[in-house]
Amino acid sequence: MAKILRRKKKKSGQLFGERLDALVLRVLWWLLTPLPVDWASATGRRVFGLLGRRSRKNRHVLANLMTAFPEKRRDEIERLAVEVWGNFGAVAIEFAQLRKLTDPARNRGRLEIVPDSRDPAFPVANGPCIFVTAHCGNWELGAHVVQQYVDALDVIYAPQANPHLDRLIQEKRQALGCNFVSKEKGVRALLRALKSGRSVGLVVDTRIDEGPLLPFFGVETPVTTTPAWLALKTGCPIVPVQSQRILDARFRIIFHPALQAVRRHDETPEQAALRVTGDINALVESWIRARPADWMCTKRRWPKESRDARNADVATPESMVEANAAAEEHVAKPRLRPPGAS
Repeated sequence: MAKILRRKKKKSGQLFGERLDALVLRVLWWLLTPLPVDWASATGRRVFGLLGRRSRKNRHVLANLMTAFPEKRRDEIERLAVEVWGNFGAVAIEFAQLRKLTDPARNRGRLEIVPDSRDPAFPVANGPCIFVTAHCGNWELGAHVVQQYVDALDVIYAPQANPHLDRLIQEKRQALGCNFVSKEKGVRALLRALKSGRSVGLVVDTRIDEGPLLPFFGVETPVTTTPAWLALKTGCPIVPVQSQRILDARFRIIFHPALQAVRRHDETPEQAALRVTGDINALVESWIRARPADWMCTKRRWPKESRDARNADVATPESMVEANAAAEEHVAKPRLRPPGAS
């Protein structure tokens, strides 16, 4: 009986925590929605830049940055982590401003599109495409821009563990104009969409534990081969879409040249999928190398063993955190969860 009571108490506490998290986010968005977009974005950047380094998630940010940039000194990594948290905070607050950011009458000059619709080589003129992006800049706005060029767009996303937060986020995402498909419905839903003439969108810089190992910044990590597999199955081009934050709530959305997934005569389907995925990884890596502060890397990107092997000769992110932990042991660390990571 005691065990049953303890189990019920824990469940009740978890439900309360989930509702509280959603309430805090709702209130924060309510307070910041009336602000000018640039002010709100800058506020999120400053607040999360300060709070992020005290979050438990900061160990993942430090670990990811050190694995990606082993040549950087400890102080450089820590400063870069503050910038990463700043971009994360701006994105979190910009959810409250999505209707403004996607309103053509209000967002003039905020979204620079390269190339624009006058480019005759833009691939969507020939049918549905597989759009891939990474958690850089404000990746949510990339979906909005793509939607302006295609007849229909289905974007796969990972629902939040907190259903109350998930509902809030999905309500805000309605302003993007595209359809969202839960990852639980998986690849088959995307395949059906492509065959029916709908384009699809995927975020590809997350760790997929069941995926094959491929190098990312020179360190092997599980990756998704879904875009490559879809392209090989349907013949649809893969169009990489990069989001860059230029200043506060001003962005550049870049459509990179399409990748054609064609199986070579000496390849198995699996080998072809891995080769195409490697090309996508290399492109995303180049984006992050050029603008590391744009990258949201609050979740562990590499297996611990691979990461530790890369960082064997330098101070580990954990040791960097522990160096300051003793002096701050009595301070409770806030929980920061990526509100829109997909």
